[in-house]
Order: sequence, then structure tokens, then C-alpha cells
Amino acid sequence: MTLFPVAAGPYLHFEDEVASLQREVDKLITLGVNKIIALGHSGFETDKEIAKKVRGVDVVVGGHTNTFLYTGAPPSNEVPAGPYPVMVQSDDGRKVPVVQAYAFGKYLGYLKVTFDSAGNVVNANGNPILLNSDITEDPSIKADVDAWKVKLANYSAQFVGSTLVYLNGTFEECRFRECNLGNLICDAMVHHYIKYPDELQWNHVSSCILNGGGIRSPIDERSRNGSITMEDVLSVLPFGGTFDLIQLNGSTLLQAFEHSVRRYGGNTGEFLQVSGFQLEYNLNKPPGQRVVKADVLCTQCRVPRYEPLVREKVYKVVIPSYLVDGGDGYSMIKENILKHDSGDLDISVFSRYIAERQRVHPSVEGRIRLSNSAVEIP
Repeated sequence: MTLFPVAAGPYLHFEDEVASLQREVDKLITLGVNKIIALGHSGFETDKEIAKKVRGVDVVVGGHTNTFLYTGAPPSNEVPAGPYPVMVQSDDGRKVPVVQAYAFGKYLGYLKVTFDSAGNVVNANGNPILLNSDITEDPSIKADVDAWKVKLANYSAQFVGSTLVYLNGTFEECRFRECNLGNLICDAMVHHYIKYPDELQWNHVSSCILNGGGIRSPIDERSRNGSITMEDVLSVLPFGGTFDLIQLNGSTLLQAFEHSVRRYGGNTGEFLQVSGFQLEYNLNKPPGQRVVKADVLCTQCRVPRYEPLVREKVYKVVIPSYLVDGGDGYSMIKENILKHDSGDLDISVFSRYIAERQRVHPSVEGRIRLSNSAVEIP
């Protein structure tokens, strides 16, 4: 299996990187190819494992962990995790160069590899090139970019609303604990579906789950006097998904909550932000047994209150389309959806909610409580 969970399905199966690469490399060698570069996105540790174990791979170019490698004094403020390239001793006695070049297009990787006549690496050197103002821009590409920047700038500059507080959407917060930006987005998701009050229920849905990895940026209340623009909204939710309405059994929701903290502490994206749920986890317990309490906000009630989640009961929940498709390893959702209604674009739902309120000030409310044995984690 791949180290980082992604959505598989009936037509897509993920195999072990080393085994699947070895099979394809063997085919290339049979065809007479003797210079083979493995290009992937499984993280630096897996990159090195591939270099060590896959016979016939000469160079590994990786990604995902945004690892910065550099030989000598680095040109900017990134701290190198090792030299460029890192030379890995393979199991069959070769030296295999492994490289990554950080992230966000800040650097262009440059690696010069010398092979002998048999296709063996004789020498490998280079360094990432910092793409600062010293690098001359291509005039043709710049003209295209400038034309699009005008259109994008007009859209991005649209005023949505303002915030009185820091909207904490950092990886360090939203992937490890309840974050106030996650609360704001989830509340917007539920509010979008407040449509069907009657004598029996104040609404047909009261709850939301949102993968923390889908929140990509904070919004600083001290920048531009707290104004929120469409550029900010796009930075927070850049993937162009929708917020959908589904129906699930309570047992499936409990499986999802267990999955949320299965790998807690690994900086992965599956940790769930919520609205309409009160959750308590004991991280001292083994994975799959960490949900201590799961309460859900009632809908068939005149005064909304939290009630214990019932395994056999069917619940309506608002979730991102990414989770509907089983993203971040939530296969239990994809495989057990009882009903699914596609919703509106995520940025439309979120921006409309802020615009209606004009000024927002979400807090951390204790929707999610984490403890290690008897000690609560702040």
C-alpha cells in the first residue's frame, strides 16, 4: 500500500511502491533500457527505500514531503535536510542519487548525472536553483500570465466580509485539534442546508464533518484590518470541491471518527473538524478504540441539544465531495453511503456565509476533546 492514503475504488488499486516499480523496471531492462529514473510523490523516506531496494533504478526524483536538499550554504531561509543529491547505497551495490526540491515553485531542481557505457551512475551533482529576481522571465509566458493575472486580480479582490479574530487554518492546528477556521467552515456547511423546518424538526440536518487537510491557509485578522477577500477564500479552499449532503448509519460515522485519529500525530489530513457533533477521544487507547464519546445535535427537537450517537440510526451529514469519494482513506464513507445529493461549490457556500454575517469571530468551543489516558490535551 502507498504510505499516504488516497481514494481507491473498484477500478483503482494501490500496490507497494517497491514491488510495482521492480516489475516495471524489469520490463524496461528486458527492452534494453539502461538509464532509469523513478519519478514519484510518496515522500522522502519512501524515495530512499526505492533507491535502496529497486534493482535497476539509477535516479530517484521525489516529492510530497517538500524536502529541501542542498550542498553548501543555502540561498534562502530553508534548512537543508541533507546534501543534494543524497546518495543511497542500493542493495545490489550501486550508488543511487535521490533528490527533492522543496515546494511552491520556489526552486528548480538541477541535477547533472554522468553514466558509463553500461548505464551505471559515475557521478551526480547539482543543487536546486532559487527562482528569485535574478532568473530572467520568459517573455512569451510572462505575457500570458499577465493577461490572466488581470482577470484573476479582479475576482480575487472581491470583498467578502471581515473577521475580528485570527482564523487559524494552519496545518499544526487543523490536523491535530479543533480549529476555529474549521468550526467556521463547518457551520457554513450546515447553515447552507437549513431548508426544511416543520412541526417535527427545526432542520433536516444538523451536522458536518470536514477533513482538516482540506483547510490550506489561515486568515490573519491583523492584515488589511481583518478584511476577507475571495483570494483569502480560495487560499483556504483551493481544490474546487462541493459540499454535499449524505445519509449514513451511526455505525459508519463511528468508523469515520475512529479513522480521524487512527494515525494521530502524523500530520496527515484525515483529522476531522466538525459541527453538530461533540467528540471525545482517548489517544492512549489503540487505534480503532479511541472514541470515548460521540454526541450529535438533535433535529427533531424544539430546543437543540446533544444526544448520544446511535449506531443503528440513519443520520444526514454535510461533507466535502472529497470525502464522498473516499479521500484521505475514508473508504467506509464511500462504501456505506445510503443517499447522496451533490451540493454547491465549497467557496460559494463559505463566502456566502461570511458575507451574510459581514463580520465573523469563531472560537474554539470544545467540540473535540483529546486526552491521553486521564490527561486532556489542550
